Amino acid sequence: MALRLGTLNVWGLPEAFSDDVSSRMRALVARLEASPLDVLLVQEAWTEEVRDTLREGGVAAGFEVASGAGLGSSGGLMLLSRVPIRAARFERFEFRGDPERIAQGEFLGGKGFQTVVVEDGERPLTVINTHLHARYRRGRPRLDSAVRAAQLLQIVGALRELPGLVVVGGDFNCSRGDAEYEIFRGLARTQEVASGEGFATLSKQNFYKRDRSGEDKRIDFLFVRPVAGVRWRARGAGLLFDEPVAIRRRDRSFSDHFGFQAELDWQTVSSVAAATASRRPDPAAFDLADDLLDLGRAEANRRERKHFLHAGGFLGAAALAAIVRRHPVVDRRRFLRGAAGAIAAVALAPAVGYGALARVDSDSKRDALDDARAVLAELRGRA
Repeated sequence: MALRLGTLNVWGLPEAFSDDVSSRMRALVARLEASPLDVLLVQEAWTEEVRDTLREGGVAAGFEVASGAGLGSSGGLMLLSRVPIRAARFERFEFRGDPERIAQGEFLGGKGFQTVVVEDGERPLTVINTHLHARYRRGRPRLDSAVRAAQLLQIVGALRELPGLVVVGGDFNCSRGDAEYEIFRGLARTQEVASGEGFATLSKQNFYKRDRSGEDKRIDFLFVRPVAGVRWRARGAGLLFDEPVAIRRRDRSFSDHFGFQAELDWQTVSSVAAATASRRPDPAAFDLADDLLDLGRAEANRRERKHFLHAGGFLGAAALAAIVRRHPVVDRRRFLRGAAGAIAAVALAPAVGYGALARVDSDSKRDALDDARAVLAELRGRA
């Protein structure tokens, strides 16, 4: 069996946070009908307009579409397949972004991973489509790596329950050699399609990234999780939708990412050959994971202390304003009395908010890290 698979972050944010969204989506679906792709993994289909355009265009081009009913049930993910879709589900990441960083959208967006089974009557293939935490902490990038490590370990946990050959792809927001990349490769026993080759999906050749600093690199991947009894190979790897497209009388790009694609074929093999297909987890990946999870827990604890301090400060301000409001001298000055009451009310809201963040969000992060460690412990037990 052979399928051509591709992955593309379509940069489908609201117009205020992106460029040429409607024009780019229309141009993209216009290319789908002539595309040789059998399966396309899509990330950042954030708005209803983007999802509707891709869904309608995909169906017109002969694809079935797996997508949640809304943002909260999809994490911006969609999967288009010319092979019949037999099952699909979405699972949110337990470890998400910070709720107070609204502009980043990581917490509210509800990222996760989509598990889709496609089958043409011969052998089913499971495809996992994902979009990991973005790189926001330029000064402390390992904190973002810790979040992505926890997210990837959640996927590793899901992989344990999936039979047969599995493809994991999407926007990983990390590069080959990064700690979280090595953790996933080493613990999930996955093999990257076109490993060792370039195919930069973040590139200054992209119209929307022409002014970016730093080297071109690939952060969009396709991995294969082998299984005993099946031999696979990939060929024809390369960039996808990297050609210029005319938008508003100027050559632009389909997205701020280039996509990545490859053809995958597989077949049943003898038990002797199958024995060589199974690989043990890489011991070095355990150490990398332990280090990043420790860092993640330390950061959750630090954030908890910080939020409690903020909550205490605002609560103190509210209490002081309430005392001033009741003072008999101030009581005769209605203006000051009213102002003190207003200050008390205004200060109380962030006190409650920071208190909730300190308890609920920090507990949620620690629980997610504990679940990631449970996956590590089970993998160690099997190694």
